[in-house]
Amino acid sequence: MENIPIKSFSIAAYICRVEDGICKFLIIKRREPYHSYEWQMVSGTLEKGETPIQTALREIKEETGLIPDRFYSADDVEIFYEFRENRMVLVPVFVGFIDIEQKVVLSEEHVDFKWITADEADHFLIFNHQKKMLKKIEEQFVNNEPNEFLRIK
Repeated sequence: MENIPIKSFSIAAYICRVEDGICKFLIIKRREPYHSYEWQMVSGTLEKGETPIQTALREIKEETGLIPDRFYSADDVEIFYEFRENRMVLVPVFVGFIDIEQKVVLSEEHVDFKWITADEADHFLIFNHQKKMLKKIEEQFVNNEPNEFLRIK
């Protein structure tokens, strides 16, 4: 019997800020050719010797110029099947809060950014796991006090 390989080589980082009690998430639009002009969260591949936490913080800084004021493990993974590679992919998810005013400075990989609410996700995001993750993060990290055990210092 043949097995489907399982790989974990990248991260997803959801950047949030709360304005007047409303949670907004940063989405960035990719430049071609990879996922041509798709809106997404910060994502990236682990470099040799990096932990997922280090990768997430590096990718946030490289792709947006931001440094989270508070940073958490979302205690979740995005799971999807890459049919072109015939593999299951597990992506650790992180949550970064921007509590003080910081300016977004995009990398060359991206052409635009927006701050959206979880309810606006259907208009921008194409992957269901991303839409669901926004709602989960809003519920567990904004509407309720985040579990301090998940905070990365």
